Amino acid sequence: MIRPVLIALLATLALDAQAASDTCHISGTAYDYTGQPLPTAVIRLIDQQTHQTAYRAADASAAFAFADLPVDTSGQRYRLDVLSPATVVTGTHIPTRSVLGIAPAFACGAGQSVRADVRIEVR
Repeated sequence: MIRPVLIALLATLALDAQAASDTCHISGTAYDYTGQPLPTAVIRLIDQQTHQTAYRAADASAAFAFADLPVDTSGQRYRLDVLSPATVVTGTHIPTRSVLGIAPAFACGAGQSVRADVRIEVR
């Protein structure tokens, strides 16, 4: 009785490990132009292969993370941007943002956790 349960448990763990290795995880810190952490920054992740975007707000220590992303080893798939706070253009109701900093493109391999910091480039 214990043997079939153990086999089922090991098979489940193996499938979970395989699924986890089919994705990657990106984390980092947002910095201002002086190198100080930038809490509450808005970070945009761009998948340059599919042109999809995802957004995260940095936490109080300026950290952010994106999980369960498709893998890529080309070194050019992902890019991070720091965006300005949303502002409404006079006469419209459309909030807009500006790109304040861009991190170089990078890869994220299967089962990897990539550290990618991004910094504001303007004063």
